[in-house]
Order: sequence, then structure tokens, then C-alpha cells
Amino acid sequence: EPARPAIGYWTDTNVVVTDADAQKIRRFPDFEHFSFNGPVLAGERKGKGTFQRRIVAYDIASGERRFRIPDARNPVVTAGGKRIAFLPTRARDDLALSVWMRMGTGRVRKLAQFSPAPGLPGIRHGMRGGAVPLDIAFDKRGRTMAMAGGLETIRAFDVWLVDVRTKKVTRMTRGNHSHSPSLSPDGGRLVVRVESDEACPDDVFGEILIGKVRVISTATGERKTLTSFDCDLFYDTPRWIDNRSLLAVRATKDDTETFGYDLDIVRIDAASGAITEVVTDGNPCCLTTSPSLGKVAYEFTDRPGFSVLDLESGSILDFPEGHYVPHLAGENRF
Repeated sequence: EPARPAIGYWTDTNVVVTDADAQKIRRFPDFEHFSFNGPVLAGERKGKGTFQRRIVAYDIASGERRFRIPDARNPVVTAGGKRIAFLPTRARDDLALSVWMRMGTGRVRKLAQFSPAPGLPGIRHGMRGGAVPLDIAFDKRGRTMAMAGGLETIRAFDVWLVDVRTKKVTRMTRGNHSHSPSLSPDGGRLVVRVESDEACPDDVFGEILIGKVRVISTATGERKTLTSFDCDLFYDTPRWIDNRSLLAVRATKDDTETFGYDLDIVRIDAASGAITEVVTDGNPCCLTTSPSLGKVAYEFTDRPGFSVLDLESGSILDFPEGHYVPHLAGENRF
């Protein structure tokens, strides 16, 4: 039986995919971005022109190319490898306001597009300065897409849900402060980071923008805020690990730390808000989760390399310096 792809990362020259025990399965060319799920890896490759991009899909076990998607970037492989969502280059969409998907049949469809101006086709957002897709995430089956849209430059964004089959769009947040969406594996709940209106003063960076964690029912819109705004203690990067709980980075003010905060990874119960510590060694950050694998991968602010924790067994795999930006099979997001 072929090894099951689980962990992916960059080296200085390649992209590498391993199994759950960190045994290498395949090396691939260096990609601008990549995503993998099931037997399929999709990587973004540069073209000859400055802005030319294409996505190339590979069979991970054999390394063979399966197909390519022209004028495409930022792939997200979902539905066990059957579907690939992506952003367009300007050759495909001259305004770059849309999200597309290659279906299991090979058909390529536009899933959603923000309106470029009042009265023009697309999602009406009413946001100052316009809106572009900033982040996308899917449920396990790839049937529902959560899409953050807005403008990073002015820190204005909100989140919409898109039904992949019908293309029905539902706005889930308002106020221009919600982003970083994550969908529970069953698609029943959405979690977002809600950014504070005002920045916190900071000795290292001058000021920082803090957020709080909010869970929203995708069926009813009922919302529950799990954490609060506090310059001395806040939570970031919420990601579902199963249908009941999520992981997040907790930042606690600590003047003895190089960057002024002690970072930990914690588990938050979505119903009760109860918080349990998961990783407290070092300063873990930049986490990504795979509910299907039951794993979380994370880098550190205070040392090179990254680690992968299996939540069921508690075992940790440490990847040394020269291994960058971990990905997990079944992330279902950028």
C-alpha cells in the first residue's frame, strides 16, 4: 500500500511531501504556492512573463503530471483531491476579483466574484475602496467555501459563504473587521478573527492589531464570541481541528520575550469556550491544522524549522532549520 501523504514543506530548492512519520514520499519543483489533499498535489508555477502563472497537478505517489490549469494561482486542493480552487491571473480575470474551481470532471467554473462597482455584476459588498478575495477555506467535502474579501491595505474585510454547487452567496459578517475564516469539517460552523478598531501600543513594533475569536452557525447565523479584546492577552489564527473545537495561538504580554509576547497554542471548545493548553514550549505561531489527520503544524518566532503535533498520541515531529512553511494534507485552505 502506498504511503499516505501527510506533511509538505519547502526546502531551499524543492517542495517535499512526506508521510505522517516524516518519511519522504516525493520531491517536487520549487513552487510559488502549493496545496495537497488525498493523492493530488497542485503547485503554482511561473510562466515566461512577469505575471504569467499556471497550476500544475501531480500524482504524489508517482510524481506524474495529471493536468494543468492555465492563468491560475494560489491553489487549494479539497474534497480529497477531487477539486482545486484557485485565484485567477489577470489573463483569466482582468480585475482579479473572483475565485474559480476545477471540478472532479475537469470542468472549470467561476464560483464567486466581487462587484467592481455599484450596478455591475458580482457580490455587492459596500466596502470602502472595493473588495478582492483575500482568503478562502473549505469544509472537508469541498461543498462550502468561506471567502474573506476586502482590502488588506486599509484593514477592511468581511466573510461570505459560497455554496459550491449552486454558487449561492451568503454574507456572514459585517462591520469590515472579520477575516481569517475556517470552516468546521462538517461545514456547520464558521470561525473568524474579528480585528479591533484600535491598535495596541507595542514597544517592539510601535503598535499591533489584536483580534478576538468568533464562531458563527452556517445554518442560522447565530454567533458566539469566545475571546475578548485585551492588549495583554489575545488569541489569533483560529482553525478548526474537529467539529467541536478549534486551535488558536494565544499571545500573552511578557516583557522578557524578544518580541514582547509569550506564544502558546491552545484548544478552545466552541460550545463552552473552555481553553486547554496544547503547545507551550517555545513560541509557536503560524499554525495550520488538518482535521482529517488530527494534526497541527506550526513554526516558531524564536527558532528556525517547524514542528507537527499529533493530537491523539501527543507525539511531536521536529523539522530542523532549512525546512520552511509547513502544509498538511486536508488543510482545505490557502
